[in-house]
Amino acid sequence: MILKGNQRGGAKQLALHLLNSRENDHIEIHAIDGLIADDLTGALKEMHAISRATNCKQFMFSLSLSPPKEAIVTVQDFEDAIDQAAEKLGLAGQPRVVLFHEKNARRHCHVIISRINIEEMKGINLPFYKTRLVQLSRELYLSHGWDLPKGLSDKSFANPANFGLIEWQEARRAKRDPREIKSAVKQCWTQSDGAPAFEAALEDKGFWLCSGDRRGFVIVDWTGNVYSLSRWLGVKPRELKERLGAPGRYQTVKIAQMAIATMLTQKHKALATQIDAEFDRRMELLEAHRQRLRDQNRRERQKLRSAQRERQDFEAIERSCRLRKGLRGIWDWATGRRREILARNRAELKAAKDRDRLEAMALIVKQRQVYRSLQGKIDRLTTWHEQELGHLYSPSTAAIQPSSGLHPDTVRRWGGDRHNSLER
Repeated sequence: MILKGNQRGGAKQLALHLLNSRENDHIEIHAIDGLIADDLTGALKEMHAISRATNCKQFMFSLSLSPPKEAIVTVQDFEDAIDQAAEKLGLAGQPRVVLFHEKNARRHCHVIISRINIEEMKGINLPFYKTRLVQLSRELYLSHGWDLPKGLSDKSFANPANFGLIEWQEARRAKRDPREIKSAVKQCWTQSDGAPAFEAALEDKGFWLCSGDRRGFVIVDWTGNVYSLSRWLGVKPRELKERLGAPGRYQTVKIAQMAIATMLTQKHKALATQIDAEFDRRMELLEAHRQRLRDQNRRERQKLRSAQRERQDFEAIERSCRLRKGLRGIWDWATGRRREILARNRAELKAAKDRDRLEAMALIVKQRQVYRSLQGKIDRLTTWHEQELGHLYSPSTAAIQPSSGLHPDTVRRWGGDRHNSLER
């Protein structure tokens, strides 16, 4: 599984982020260890209160564990990975909070660990923690027999569609899939051998190379949104200047936006509105289905938890009744019978917890299989929307026939079989 972590402060902001039910279909607080509080917000505030006695500002280590999309990972697998990560980072035995998120048919884990060493009252240093997490990720993939991502075996094979929070936020504001954007820009960069070729490749994808106001180089898409070229490519500004020359050679963002606005005819805008409306209509139906499915899954899980709690209470009473009181209890203690009963109770309690975990995991796996089919439809619709707009606003629209006003590929996709292709 992929492990990513960072040092941070901001207990309240992190708690609000982790408990965001709009972005996550299911949120499960799995464990709170080494802390008095029994809820996430209280636990993180408790970590902050302890750090107040030190000069440590980034008093938490936030770790996320993301297994492969199709993998079935048990709670024990997650717990083992968390323990290994804490050991490698020097955070073993520290207070921590573990919770699970599920969204887009995927299940991942978040762990918040306190960095404050209570005995010495100072923050625990975490040297080279990114490198150590990458090493552990590789070990986990190999030990579980999962297909090792190329980015973990050789950095030159890293997936160009990986993106960070800033890129994701930029793409969301533009209503475009960040994976599509990053892959397209990265492809233009790797396939071009100079500034003219790179600029032409970008324009073929619907992007224009510009000189930024604060940055050296930026790109502008057909909607006028601006992206940092260095950030989206993962290339240093010095390397950009070596291949592209001085930023001042290129048009400014304002000039590019004016040129794009002139290029886009009213017909194109109308077609874009039509494509967006079709996308919104179909996405609204899929989103309504997703919400119904999510609510149904939540009810099923709550029903299972309630049934398990009732059974746990009944079994606890049954085990406690085995321990006799009074003179009989003293006799059991003297003869060793009480010790045997306690050992039997502990074994049954452990077996009951394992049984409950297996039941919960079986329900999660069943629900994810249904949800994965729906997520596939959402992904196909998003890809269709991106491709349609890309065809509509790429420079190749210069070949549009005046009679139709549509790119040939767009005409074909908007033909009789387009609805059927989206439903598959």
